[in-house]
Amino acid sequence: MPPRIQYRHLLRAAQCQRTCFVLPARSFPTKPLTLAPQTPQLQPFSTSPSTRQEPRQEPRQAPIPSQPATAPPVGEPVGPPPTETTPPPTTTTTTTTTPPPPPTADPSPSPNPNQQPKKKPYRLIPRLTLAIACTLLGLSAGSSLRLLLSPPDPPQPHTEEDAYTTRVLHDQAARLPIVQQLTAADPAVWESWDAYESLSAEHRAQHITAGALAGSRGVGGYQRVFWNKITGELVTVIYFGSATTGWPGVVHGGCLATVLDESCGRAAFKDAEWGGKVGLTAKLGLEYKRVTMANGFYVVRVKVRGEEELPEQERGKRHYKCWVDASVEDAVTGAVTVTAEALFVGGQGKGKKKNGGQGGEKAQVAHVKF
Repeated sequence: MPPRIQYRHLLRAAQCQRTCFVLPARSFPTKPLTLAPQTPQLQPFSTSPSTRQEPRQEPRQAPIPSQPATAPPVGEPVGPPPTETTPPPTTTTTTTTTPPPPPTADPSPSPNPNQQPKKKPYRLIPRLTLAIACTLLGLSAGSSLRLLLSPPDPPQPHTEEDAYTTRVLHDQAARLPIVQQLTAADPAVWESWDAYESLSAEHRAQHITAGALAGSRGVGGYQRVFWNKITGELVTVIYFGSATTGWPGVVHGGCLATVLDESCGRAAFKDAEWGGKVGLTAKLGLEYKRVTMANGFYVVRVKVRGEEELPEQERGKRHYKCWVDASVEDAVTGAVTVTAEALFVGGQGKGKKKNGGQGGEKAQVAHVKF
């Protein structure tokens, strides 16, 4: 009878080897780690080649030395191995790395590392254009401000420069719509003349507007008077020169009051109720609506109030009291800058009736052109 092979010690060695602690291998993760406990599962040991299951490949581990199993003495019956207490499995930590996502397909070709990137064209022309525009704008604004704050000296009256400037102003005034309209009007209704043309040289020298403000620097560059023979309305187109300013570029309020006083006096002296008699300014009230700029054309409109336009206590006194309304407006835009109300006294004198001492006939209107 052949001897029996003892497998007891081989089974003990295999069980002892499976119960050893497993030491995980070190790893160096590049992404956040997810730690999860994992309990190793023991596979049953089988001596049959057909039913043997190969364990999973795990990191290399260092086995814990154990005492060698002693073979049983010969002749001892073979039986099931004694029951042994297996220590609980130790929880090991394994590193779980998430695989990177698959690369997406890029339709564009991959850049050539040797190819240099294309440089954007240098936008020189737009920048140069912007710089030139800003420079011209700054120069024009600076020149306008300098001319406004410190204008050049105006030409002196009765000089060649003043005569040339006066001719230029007359050419510009002839293109104004108001001048063209009144010039082409019926001569039987509208009469026109240049201001102060009836004054003598000695009188002009003592006159404030014809003397001190003469020439293109004052109000002598252009001042044309238009008078309606039927309604008595008086329209004066005037140019205010650079010497009439108070603030830089703004006509002085006293100059405006002087021009309005003269314009109201023209209308009062031409009134038929007065008969061309001399009178004086008794009252003059002005209301400045907005600034009146120098070096520009303006229109002065004057209208004598009729008997029906006067209050009850003023009616019946027009033979020696004349109420006049006036305004100054821009010759181009029509914007009103100044309004005025004036009262002139004189005429036939207080206490005289308009039909008394004259045989019932009205006095003839004097054709005074000033």
